[in-house]
Formats: sequence, structure tokens, C-alpha cells
Amino acid sequence: MKKKLILTIILLSFSLLVFSEVKIGVINAQKVIQQTTKGKEITARLEKLGQKKQKEVENMREQIKKLEKELTSPALNNQTRDKKNMDLQQKRTHLKRFVEDAQREMQQKSAKELSGLRQEIMPVIEKIGKEKGFTLILDLTTSGIAYFDNTIDVTNEVIAAYDKRYSQKK
Repeated sequence: MKKKLILTIILLSFSLLVFSEVKIGVINAQKVIQQTTKGKEITARLEKLGQKKQKEVENMREQIKKLEKELTSPALNNQTRDKKNMDLQQKRTHLKRFVEDAQREMQQKSAKELSGLRQEIMPVIEKIGKEKGFTLILDLTTSGIAYFDNTIDVTNEVIAAYDKRYSQKK
């Protein structure tokens, strides 16, 4: 009985010691990506590529509309109408494939660039975590945290530190 009591007291003391030293921080990774200089550059590049692809899609749709209008002309003979119908189907198929390829390309480029940015940001987060004595830093965008005290949010510090580090690399 005495051993159990002593063991319980030791375990209780140890757990209080462990829990009193835990310091948790949070970071909003999405905000870091949106507000760092490099994150803004990546976003701008991806938007520019998206706009370019969108213009190409619009041009293809205009060609399809033009061909559809031509098909309504009563002056077309059957042979010409059949040829234009085939051409129309090919253009629609090409448009569908182009859109699918463009979406896949955008997703791949986005994943690749953002993955690289995340890898570059991790040492900055670790450095700030060590400097501030955090035991753990959680990402708000993936952790499901419903509430936290703003004093443990290190997002803005990470943005500033990363931008400073990134500007020195240029």
C-alpha cells in the first residue's frame, strides 16, 4: 500500500512537471503562403498561367460557336455539313481534353511550388519555435483547432522571418 502511494505521488509529480513545461504555438500556414513574398510570387505565376489557359479555352469556344453557326446555314450541301459536323465534334473533344489537361497541369504546378515553399518555411518555423521555447506548433489549417489565444500565434513572425531570409537569397 505504501509503495502504491509513493508511486502515485511520484507519477503525479512527474506529470505535473511534464505538463507545466509544455508550450504550444499555432501557425496559419495558408496565411503564410498568401502573405510571404515568395507565396505572392507563386500565386501570381499560377494566376497568370490560369489566365493564359482560360484565354485559350475562350478561343476554342469561339471557334466552336462559329462552326455551330455555320452548320445552321441552309446553303450547305450534305457533304460539307458532314465535314463541318465532324470538325465540330473534334473541336469539342479537343476542348474537353485541353480543359482536363490544363486543370491537371495547374494542380501539379501548384502542388510542386507550394511544396517547395513549405519545405523552405519549415526551418523558419523550427527556429522561431526553439527561440520562443515552444514544445509544439500546430497548423491551424489542418489541426481542427476551434479556439486559441492569439498570444501563441506565430504566423506573422514566420512571414516576416521568411521574407527576410528569402530577400537575402535573391
